[in-house]
Amino acid sequence: MIIISLTGGTKTQRNLTEDAARYIIKQLLPRKRTLYLDIHIHNILKEDAVGYCMRVDRNEYELELHNRGSMYEYISTLAHELVHLKQYDQAELRFKHMKQYWMGVDMTDVAYEKQPWEKEARKLQPLLAKDFIESETKYTVKDCEDISPRTLKTMDWQQEFDIIDRYCPDE
Repeated sequence: MIIISLTGGTKTQRNLTEDAARYIIKQLLPRKRTLYLDIHIHNILKEDAVGYCMRVDRNEYELELHNRGSMYEYISTLAHELVHLKQYDQAELRFKHMKQYWMGVDMTDVAYEKQPWEKEARKLQPLLAKDFIESETKYTVKDCEDISPRTLKTMDWQQEFDIIDRYCPDE
C-alpha cells in the first residue's frame, strides 16, 4: 500500500500534490507496493532550495516542497524529488557516514551540477511533469506556467515577487 501524508499548503495544493505524486511514483516505480511518504509543503526559500527528499527508513521517505511558484514549477520540483526517491529505493543513491555514493562509487567530492543523481533528476523532471499535466489534468504545460498550484487560478506574479524579495533580499 502506498500511503501519502501531506502537511502545509492549501487543500487544493495538497490534492494536486497527492495526485501528481501517485502518478509519478507509478511511472518511476511501477512494481512498488509498500511506501510511506510524508510531504511537507511550506516556504523553504530561506534554505536556498525548492525541494528536498530524504530516506527515513526502508520504505519511508520525506519530501519538502516550496509552496509557491507556478503549477508547472511545482509539479516539476515534485517530479525531481520523486526521482531521488526512486534512486534511494533502487539503491542507486546512498548516503552513508557523511559520504555520497552513486551506484556504489564514492561521489562525495563531485560538484553539485555534475552529480549523476542530479543530472538524472533534472533530465526526467520536465518529462514526468509534462506527462502528468497532459494525462491527468485539464491543462496544458503552457497553461500551468501561469497557474498557481495553491489555487489553480491565474498567478499573481507581483505577489510572488514580493514574497521572494521578502525572503531573499539582494545582498
